[in-house]
Amino acid sequence: MNANALVGEIAAKVTKLKLRTERLEKENEALRNSVFNYLKEFDLQKNEIAQLNAQLKNNIPQPTLEAEKKKTQKEIDKYILLIDKCIASVDINLDK
Repeated sequence: MNANALVGEIAAKVTKLKLRTERLEKENEALRNSVFNYLKEFDLQKNEIAQLNAQLKNNIPQPTLEAEKKKTQKEIDKYILLIDKCIASVDINLDK
């Protein structure tokens, strides 16, 4: 194989890697934005839940409050799982 062919192959590989890197960076940015949006939404819902829990504490008998706490905790756990999946997806895409 001559030098020109080797240089051509190397240039093609470099171009391919550059395009792949750019694509992965864009995908990573989109996933990162998605995660941050989920975190913002999670924060807003967490604040809303805290406010509602304060209202419930004053207005609802204790057994109902406990049921609401369990429901709220399940929702929080669901969002944490969703955030973990998003982060894992970002990690997987970074490894490619």
